[in-house]
Amino acid sequence: MDVRQLEFVLAIAEEGSFTRAAERSFVSQPGLSSSIRSLERELGAPLFERGRRGAQLTAAGSRFLPRAERILDDVREAQRALADDATRGDAVRIGAEQCFGGLVDIADLMTTFAERHPTADLEFVQDTSSRLAPLVESARLDVALIARGAGSPSSEGTLLRREPFVLLSSPGDASPRPESLDDLDGARLVDFGPSWESRRVLDRALADRGVARRTVVDVGDVHMLLSLVGRGFGRAVVPESIAAKQAASELEVSPLADAPEWEIHAALCADPTPLAQAFAAMLMPYAAVAELREELVPVA
Repeated sequence: MDVRQLEFVLAIAEEGSFTRAAERSFVSQPGLSSSIRSLERELGAPLFERGRRGAQLTAAGSRFLPRAERILDDVREAQRALADDATRGDAVRIGAEQCFGGLVDIADLMTTFAERHPTADLEFVQDTSSRLAPLVESARLDVALIARGAGSPSSEGTLLRREPFVLLSSPGDASPRPESLDDLDGARLVDFGPSWESRRVLDRALADRGVARRTVVDVGDVHMLLSLVGRGFGRAVVPESIAAKQAASELEVSPLADAPEWEIHAALCADPTPLAQAFAAMLMPYAAVAELREELVPVA
């Protein structure tokens, strides 16, 4: 989801027509329609009813519209603050784990931010959540994507996504698929290193159930893990967003009963600069998706 999609939603709601909304937004109607369909797929619910008389908000769309308006107001307020801010050339320091590539395209966000704020300098730190959180608390990072086990008392910041862990297997793996965490007892697994938050969440869930799996290799790179699984070196239990990455498209993905969940939060330092606030505002559409997923019934 991006700010432009939210602007399209607002334009269609006000104009009551995809055609007039496209003209107002200086975009082709097929382009606007494609963008809205993509947003609806991400939300798991239709936002508009299309008909001869134009476009009308669905019940889900009516619930989504006020949130979209609030997000756009926040973005515009951040832009107005920047227009008067003397620290326009200051750096924005951002942190995230590798695991979040399937959830948030950090490279795309930073590119878009740089286009909107050409005098800003960006610094990016890729590390584990356990090391990123103290950097935000000490203001050595302005904003970071922090992972925590779902329901963890140490969760912080704005919730962007809550997702389950799933099982990855190679396409040629003919052995029975585990259906629950209990079935992983003694299983041959490829795991992230012990410092990764996803590994910690999985370790806690298995320990709680008394399951002892066999870690055949620890890796420190998402693509290495996916490559090893694809070659049949072992299976892996990973957050759902990793299974959605393009590099995992050939792998078999299976749900697990009682699989653990984790949450991704956007953590902002205590006294952020206007530039840092502007970057954080670009993450807010993901928060809207997370909130709506708790409310909306997915489209059949």
